[in-house]
Amino acid sequence: MKLSQVFYIIFLFFLVSQVNSTSDMIEQTCKSCAAKSTIFNYNFCVSSLNNSPIDLPSPTNLSSLALVPMLQALDNATATATTIQQLLISEDDGGFRGACLRDCLELYEDAADRLEEAVRVFIARKELGTVNVMVTTAMESAVTCEDGFRDRDDGGGGAMTWTSPIGGDNYKLFKLGQIALCIINMLSSSITSLSF
Repeated sequence: MKLSQVFYIIFLFFLVSQVNSTSDMIEQTCKSCAAKSTIFNYNFCVSSLNNSPIDLPSPTNLSSLALVPMLQALDNATATATTIQQLLISEDDGGFRGACLRDCLELYEDAADRLEEAVRVFIARKELGTVNVMVTTAMESAVTCEDGFRDRDDGGGGAMTWTSPIGGDNYKLFKLGQIALCIINMLSSSITSLSF
């Protein structure tokens, strides 16, 4: 066997072991997060972390894994703001729905700014408390947007008659935020336990 073949076999071994260790890390992280919350979606977590549409190298540790849902949430917030802008152009009749969409646009633009800053702070300074607040604020934007559609025009009572055209996007941003916060909290716990 030639030396190049040996190196090739060794390279393949390390590549396969890296894939297994990343996959194991993702599954263990999602299991741990799901065990801490009854509303955490384990399957969404695994799927999101394994199938990131963002071109990143495979995460090798919890810190690099934390970036994945933050970047996905940023991508979601930016895409949702664009969707809202398109809806406002095509469907704004000046009524309740248009007002809700304008509010959501402002919320999503702010969420995108917060998430972009969260990524910057996480990479540059690892200020996990600050990152936690920024991700939480972005999640609250999605909830506030969705809640706006649940309110009736002029506060009139009765059954909800308005549905959010971006409900799925709101829910996805919230779930991605949950993943990011769980990993950030895991990192905070490991830093705290190391400092004692």
